[in-house]
Amino acid sequence: ADWALFSRKSELVPSMFSSFTHDDATAYITEHIIGAALCSIPQTSSNIPKKCKPWWNEDCSTTKNNQDKAWGVFRRYPTSVNLIEFKRRRACARWTRKQAKGKSWRSYLSSISSYVPAKEVWDRLHKVEGKYHCFTIPLFPSSGASLLDQANVLGTHFAAVSNSTHYSPAFLKRKASMEKTRRCFTGGASAPYNQPFTMVKLKVALNSRKNSAPGPDGIHYDMIRHLSRESLSALLAYFNGLWSDGYFPAEWKRVEVIPLLKPGKDPSLPASYRPIALSSCLGKTFERLINRRLIYFLEQHNILDINQCGCRPDRSTTDQLVRLETFVREAFVNRQHCVSVFFDLDKAYDTTWKYGILRDLSMYGIRGRMLQCIRSFLYKRTFRVRLGTTLSDWFVQENGVPQGGVLSVTLFAIKINSLTKVIPPSLSYSLYVDDIQIDVASCNMPSCERQLQLAINKMTTWANENGFRFSPEKTVCVHFSLRRGRHLDPTLILNGNNIAVKTEHKFLGVTFDRKLTFIPHLKQLKQKTLQASNILKVLSHKSWGSDKKCLLRLYSSLIRSRLDYGSIVYASARPSALKMLDPVHHLGLRLASGAFRTSPVLSLYVDCHEMSLEKRRQLLSLTYAYKILSDPSSPTYSCIQNSRFSRQFNNKPTVVRPLSLRVESLRTSLNLTNDFNLLDSSYHTAPWNVKPICCDWCFTKFRKQRVSPLILQQEFYALEEKYKDYNHFYTD
Repeated sequence: ADWALFSRKSELVPSMFSSFTHDDATAYITEHIIGAALCSIPQTSSNIPKKCKPWWNEDCSTTKNNQDKAWGVFRRYPTSVNLIEFKRRRACARWTRKQAKGKSWRSYLSSISSYVPAKEVWDRLHKVEGKYHCFTIPLFPSSGASLLDQANVLGTHFAAVSNSTHYSPAFLKRKASMEKTRRCFTGGASAPYNQPFTMVKLKVALNSRKNSAPGPDGIHYDMIRHLSRESLSALLAYFNGLWSDGYFPAEWKRVEVIPLLKPGKDPSLPASYRPIALSSCLGKTFERLINRRLIYFLEQHNILDINQCGCRPDRSTTDQLVRLETFVREAFVNRQHCVSVFFDLDKAYDTTWKYGILRDLSMYGIRGRMLQCIRSFLYKRTFRVRLGTTLSDWFVQENGVPQGGVLSVTLFAIKINSLTKVIPPSLSYSLYVDDIQIDVASCNMPSCERQLQLAINKMTTWANENGFRFSPEKTVCVHFSLRRGRHLDPTLILNGNNIAVKTEHKFLGVTFDRKLTFIPHLKQLKQKTLQASNILKVLSHKSWGSDKKCLLRLYSSLIRSRLDYGSIVYASARPSALKMLDPVHHLGLRLASGAFRTSPVLSLYVDCHEMSLEKRRQLLSLTYAYKILSDPSSPTYSCIQNSRFSRQFNNKPTVVRPLSLRVESLRTSLNLTNDFNLLDSSYHTAPWNVKPICCDWCFTKFRKQRVSPLILQQEFYALEEKYKDYNHFYTD
């Protein structure tokens, strides 16, 4: 793409659209940016080229043409000189292609993280080798033969998911009654969160997002980032105009949905497809500006429940895993039954009550522009399904928060926040967005049943009043116990159905079994990581992909990251059970380093600069404990600070200890101090008060490979003299 030409062609000034309505201004800006993109950015074709490889470049084409020319000369004049020339050019072409493959693969590996699934890496590997898999379009027997009919079937199904028919008659009556009450959307003009947006926050919002597929308008993030400063200023003025009037443009509320088949589902059923919504990148940038202010308001006023760890700063799934493991371990040492119920909200995002969100926001004190923008964002949303190049008719999303929206998760967390107020204080609970878990411990099973059933009844009443529904089929109960003898499982009822009692359940990616041995989880983890190691087996035999550094990076991203997740929790398993993961670790290091199977393990660690899994689990446990102990507001702080039953654990050394006592013994053996004064990452400066940071970029004009170190030292001394009146801090 010619970004310089794009920046010139896409020049925007506020006077171009100042006299337009908001929707007309949105259409004008979109057409202006797309027009500039058509002149400066090449478009792809639906036809697959002959050399459809991501690494193919101009050098490959040039050397291949030279090879073909030499072959043509040799074929017409088969002399030894022409043969040598042909072989020379062929070798040059092969070397160029090999270098291009390696460079492309290294560039891709540097961009992947632990969140990249193995399937995506396999797809990239197949593309490097020139193997492409065609996209299969679903065919439903009951619909017509055209793609439009197929797309409309999916659109009808997705629209029905958010239809009001999912609500009970009692809730529909309550909903109609409450929505007659008008909420106060005015006022709050002087509230800090209603101030206009600044250029600093706009750039932060753009730079904090990776590239993603564009929405129906065809604008992607790279186009917005390459706008000139004057164009960004005009875009900021446009955003502030929308913010001032509390309006979300209609064009940004129209999304395209791509259906993806769920793993292991019947492709002939519309319910087997997951909708992936593609919305406008301009709209998502505007959402991100609003969302940062909304999150700051919620965190500063402690509105969200302390045990809600979903999509919040300094919170993670590990917090809930540690809390559950600690609670069960403490029940074991006291010879108690621990009964845990894992709830599943049926169609949680698609049936969220929109008016209920606005009511809760109003109760929390949010007024003015923010409340008006959120109301405009939620209502009058439409979508259409895209199958290849075929688009369905437009459908209405009647209820729920928009799929794929930046604001959606935060708004859902606000609506579900009041659920925790109906849970009895005698129960422990965890909340990660829509993953809800409650548990209770007692020596008497009828007491556990009574307390849990009371909580389930209250939660069911809350769900009926707020338009949610707990799924009895997917809600699971696990009875944790180490007590000998036969003990009956609890009998719990949800919506007139018995809750299934299972011996194990996967909660936030970790399988908890009833005796907390973690053996089922370790077996599943070993199987998945061995499948992922097949990528290393293939690449280690490729001339362009067998670089040790790249293979180690791939191992750490695809395999070691899976071994690390939840490791501080399942580290409490017996050492004999944990050893089943060591062969996976050693296999990955041997494939990456090219070591023999008979190479000693210790030398393997030294050669790859890696530690054993046991040492790594200890390191991660200590790191997590120090992080939590430096943040008293964390829900896991009480679990790590001190164990309520340390004396019981000391009296029963055969009982496995919780994380807090395991970390304490590690700190004692390593002579570590109790200094927890780590950097506080909580919000101290409001997003609307952040000032731009002035940077001196004078050193960017030098290249270490081309400039003498003496020149760099002299430049540094001059810079040091220039800022002699400032405080100096140096970091790596």
